[in-house]
Amino acid sequence: MVNTLKSNQPFVIILILFTSIALWLFSFINPIGINISADTFYTPFYSLIVKVTDYKTSFSVFLTLLIVLLQAFLLVQFNKTYILINYRTYLPAFFYIIIASSFVHLQRINPVTLGAIFIFISINNLFNTYRSDYALNKLYLAGFFIAIASLFWTPFVFFVILIWISLLILRPFIGREWLVGLLGFLTPYLFVFVYYFVFTSGEQIEMLAASLQQSLKISITFELLHFSYYILFGFLFLLLILASYTLIINFQKKKIRNRKYFEINWWIFFICIVLLILFDTVGYEIIYVLSIPLSFLLTDYFYSVRKSWFLNSVLIVFYLSIIYIQITAH
Repeated sequence: MVNTLKSNQPFVIILILFTSIALWLFSFINPIGINISADTFYTPFYSLIVKVTDYKTSFSVFLTLLIVLLQAFLLVQFNKTYILINYRTYLPAFFYIIIASSFVHLQRINPVTLGAIFIFISINNLFNTYRSDYALNKLYLAGFFIAIASLFWTPFVFFVILIWISLLILRPFIGREWLVGLLGFLTPYLFVFVYYFVFTSGEQIEMLAASLQQSLKISITFELLHFSYYILFGFLFLLLILASYTLIINFQKKKIRNRKYFEINWWIFFICIVLLILFDTVGYEIIYVLSIPLSFLLTDYFYSVRKSWFLNSVLIVFYLSIIYIQITAH
């Protein structure tokens, strides 16, 4: 099984599509999306979408699945462009689908999946600054698209830190590069402010400001999950420890470019975990972004380990855990 997934044959795409449909099929038949904290807060872009799209419909499930598939294959394109893994492989897409689809109750339209599209675009621009003679336009766009993402889901605002982290990792110090990303980030907010100031009432501006402030309130709480989720994520946690240990051992053997990209992936993971811990409004829907660095880490691990029987066992446990979740959820 694992040798098939690690190949670059078109059949792997069919297998990934089949897996994604299987994971989302029952949600099509009987949508069971639940309320999330983001539903209670007003954000300019997401609030427009929820007016026309009920998250409890099959259309909502279908649209979200299309977005997740798009993001999964964007990871494959990332690998082709930036060569994080020294193989042409569809494994990042496979792992992204498995992990991002794990929360059955979040198989619905939500602000994180929509905003994550722009986070992908921003990461692409940041990666593209490495050894670029002129990076100002890419940094501006990185900040711009992070701001667009935050207008869907406010906690994405903290990903602006990723611009400066990427500059430290990928670029020599150039003062104006540290400012242009911030200018790009502020640009969408300027347009939104002008729109609300000119075309809406003062009460709506106050409502928007209050909602933004409330959505960034620090409160350390955790939602309880069904036992089936603890099995999957407990196993995933152990696997991530093994994968991280293997990556650290082989880190110096990787090309400098690969090492730098993996460092940025680590920071994406770290930002997501901090947001999940600190903010009450950040729930398990952040899995759609957290799956990005996890997918590359697991792919690297699968190419580092040569024991096919062990990797096949890992895949079997993954599938059994996902099936158990599907049964308990539906």
